[in-house]
Amino acid sequence: MRNNVLGIVFGNNHADRVAALTSHRALASVPFAGKYRLIDFNLSNMSNSGITNIGIIVSKNFFSLMDHVGSGKSWNLSRKNGGVHLLPPFIQSGEVVGNSEIEALHSVKRFLNDATEEYVLLSECGMVANINYNDMIQKHIDNKADFTVMYVTGLKSEGRKDALSITMGADDRIDTFSLKSYASPENNIVVGTILTNRKFLMELVEECISNNKLNYIRNVFQTYVRSYRFYGYEFKGYYSLISSMEEYFAANMSLLSRENRQALFNGRQPIFTKVRDDMPSRYGLGSSVKNSLIAQGCIIEGEVENSIIAKGVRIGKGTKVSNCIIMQDTKIGSDATLNYVISDKDVVIKDNRALCGYDSFPIYIPSEKVL
Repeated sequence: MRNNVLGIVFGNNHADRVAALTSHRALASVPFAGKYRLIDFNLSNMSNSGITNIGIIVSKNFFSLMDHVGSGKSWNLSRKNGGVHLLPPFIQSGEVVGNSEIEALHSVKRFLNDATEEYVLLSECGMVANINYNDMIQKHIDNKADFTVMYVTGLKSEGRKDALSITMGADDRIDTFSLKSYASPENNIVVGTILTNRKFLMELVEECISNNKLNYIRNVFQTYVRSYRFYGYEFKGYYSLISSMEEYFAANMSLLSRENRQALFNGRQPIFTKVRDDMPSRYGLGSSVKNSLIAQGCIIEGEVENSIIAKGVRIGKGTKVSNCIIMQDTKIGSDATLNYVISDKDVVIKDNRALCGYDSFPIYIPSEKVL
């Protein structure tokens, strides 16, 4: 059933925190779990929840995102009315595009104005979760809320400078928003998914732009928490938030757990992606694979352990790959050793190379690099 909700995804939100991965692509198109891109989770969640008109706000490096999303057919979003739209900034001559969410929404005000949906769901692209939004939407309507903010508990946020924590009353109405340099797992941490009224949001954005109040946390949430009806909505499923290289590495590695994979990729609500047709992976004599995710089209002749191997990867004889994320079409020669390495796509690692990082500081190899 189609919901009366417009979806907005911030495609470059916080891309600077994983600058190595986003130097040539939007955060939304960063590969994940060997077969997916980060945008797949937002598009799948919205499509599965009946949200069929979705805009992805992008500012730069969005060619690979255009190629991946295409017409939206993979997510059942190829439609005459609605569908998925990439939204580069709509700016007038002399205007400057800013980095804040307020400025991003203002830059696509024409798209927001042309939409007919009553509500709008705002979501950050650094989110890895399998969410059905129907319950959140219904509670927003029942509460007659101005904002419904999704939060989780148990999310580690050490080192994150803008961990936004909330406190609530008995009726789930939010009392306070507070920024913490470190938030304990017991805190209610906002995870970047917000539901509000579309016209109300547009008026609020115009007011903030007119008064040069561009920080939505300070100038909207903290300023108006007593004036407007803010409600919290707890998400209790598997959730990872990508806001650093360490979190990106940890989120991928967490999927080596069967329990986490079943929670994220369940049969009730599938996660869709653009399909790349490849032959099945081939394993040479003497090869060994333990506790790893191997995509199709790979040739494995060495040893792989506790790793995520994307499509089209080749691993030579005598090579040992442990605790690594190897992106698509990377070629690793013979008798090499890799431990705690993130290799971007189309990398070539020659014979007898040895690379070793650590779980809190994995080595990153840029795309198309030859070592």
